[in-house]
Amino acid sequence: MNFKIRLIIFLFPFLGLAQIEINGIVIEKKYKEPYPGVSIIEKGTKNGTQTDFDGRFSLIVSEKNSTIIVSSVGIRTQEIELKGEKDLNIMIREDCSRDWFDHQKIGFNIVSGVINNPIGGQINLSFPVIFGQPTLKSGVSYQTDLKENRFLNANLGVEHLFVSCDFDTDINAYYRNLDFNNRIELAAYSIETSLNFNRIRAIVGISSIDFTNSMETLNVKSVGPTLGIGSWIGKPFFLSFSAKASLYDNLTEYQAEIKKEYKNFYGFTRFYKVQDFEELSIGVGIQFTYLFKSQRR
Repeated sequence: MNFKIRLIIFLFPFLGLAQIEINGIVIEKKYKEPYPGVSIIEKGTKNGTQTDFDGRFSLIVSEKNSTIIVSSVGIRTQEIELKGEKDLNIMIREDCSRDWFDHQKIGFNIVSGVINNPIGGQINLSFPVIFGQPTLKSGVSYQTDLKENRFLNANLGVEHLFVSCDFDTDINAYYRNLDFNNRIELAAYSIETSLNFNRIRAIVGISSIDFTNSMETLNVKSVGPTLGIGSWIGKPFFLSFSAKASLYDNLTEYQAEIKKEYKNFYGFTRFYKVQDFEELSIGVGIQFTYLFKSQRR
């Protein structure tokens, strides 16, 4: 018998041993559903396959300790060492890349109070991204009737902390200062945390107020909780809203805002109430991205 034929016959059982078939199913972890169209490739080779409609696959690999790469658009890529396993149950997770495109922005708004302070303006400034996600933001608004009324708002915060696919956190500090008709004076400070779950936002914080109404000989110096809720509305409106209240001794401070951003346009409607002072403010303006010299090409 020819030597080559005898050699092939001798090696055939060993060649069969070198070809190992693995089977498995790929399941999306959150919804516990099979995931079709996932690529399964033996690492370091072009040997691969895809999961079928039921999330199942079969693949022949070169050795029992091979590593397979599990990947697809929209999921996190995994490398799995077989360690002799032939039947696999693979759990995958969504891969989310979140970008708010709100860093390095500067904005200017004309602000008009419908009730008491018709003349005003607002400036917003956001800084470069910090360590990949968080963004430092600030803003100042001022309104007046050019007589005895004035209303100042300022904020400074860090947004997009602890980011995951469906959660992130913002921490903001606010300052409010009000003079109204020579009888109401107010200075208030707040530190608030926004817990953002998909499109729902829960607002919790603590506030301090120094409030005086000389007509009623009322003076309130108090610290109390701030509680609120917010949400994002998609098509066709593409706007966000929030409402919150700060609870003090014998006094409550109410705030609400609806805002919309579209390209370089930025507008908002804002409501504020404390005791018998109310203001409904409308702001319209522009915002644009600024670049440092090193970022320009």
